[in-house]
Amino acid sequence: MDVIQEKLKLLPEAPGVYVMLDHLGQIIYVGKAKVLKNRVRQYFFNSQKNQKVMAMISHIADFYYYITPSEIDALSLENNLIKKHKPRYNILLKDDKTYPYLSVNLKEQFPTFKIVRKLKKGSAKYFGPYMQGVSASEILEIINSVYKLRNCDVTITSKPKKPCLNYQMGRCLAPCAHLTDREEYIKGVFGAIDFLNGDIKKAKEIITTKMQKSAEKEDFELALKYKGYLESLSKLGIKRLTSLGKLISADIIACEDNNIYTAVNILIVRGGRMVGGKSYSFESGAITSEERLREFILSYYGESVELPSEIITIQP
Repeated sequence: MDVIQEKLKLLPEAPGVYVMLDHLGQIIYVGKAKVLKNRVRQYFFNSQKNQKVMAMISHIADFYYYITPSEIDALSLENNLIKKHKPRYNILLKDDKTYPYLSVNLKEQFPTFKIVRKLKKGSAKYFGPYMQGVSASEILEIINSVYKLRNCDVTITSKPKKPCLNYQMGRCLAPCAHLTDREEYIKGVFGAIDFLNGDIKKAKEIITTKMQKSAEKEDFELALKYKGYLESLSKLGIKRLTSLGKLISADIIACEDNNIYTAVNILIVRGGRMVGGKSYSFESGAITSEERLREFILSYYGESVELPSEIITIQP
């Protein structure tokens, strides 16, 4: 502890990142500071701290720090060090549920929509995640049925192929058979994108017409299938948040803290519609609830999570 007391006297009044070590020299906590001198000293002098922080302090045998040009640089360095070392007292989220998304790559000649569970950097657009009673596979079925988009990976060449059953059933424009051109096909793709962004009116009209025609032809099995599609669309419609603009894409994060545990709930809104939510509870070595929330956000968005256009935080 004498070593720590001497180091505390030398702390600079600068932004940076501090690293706490146990008696084995293992990293047990990484934190960011606007002013290193003020933040690190708070751990070792009298002030109200939660049980998790007190437990961590009892294991601190040493610390070191990095001085950074700005607080933003400190934030980036903190995030990288936490990912690298996975310290015991930092928030390390483990979520076994990987929710499905729909993706489309507009750089393809004749793009297809696919269900994916991991987001990758690149030219693909992602829609979702789909959860809480909304089936991604059913949404994909609706897209291909309404907008007649191909659901295969057949390579389209200069030589036309024989159209498949999906074309015969009116579910594909058959670009592989040269029965449509890219301009017409892309119109369908953008129609599907508008649908996924929240404009379900046109899709409802098309499906209703197909259901009625199927019933008139006494193809009741197909009519029931279209009726199921309409029920799925109704689920999407119910989740509209009327107080928000229809184009808003945001994660709304609410946080509650009792100085021992922190609980976080995330409401996921895409195209003005609530597509799901997640809840987490955790302990952290951070001193304040604001730091615990920041640490959570860094951890949550650090790995394969879609970044919305906006993150809204709510604290009591």
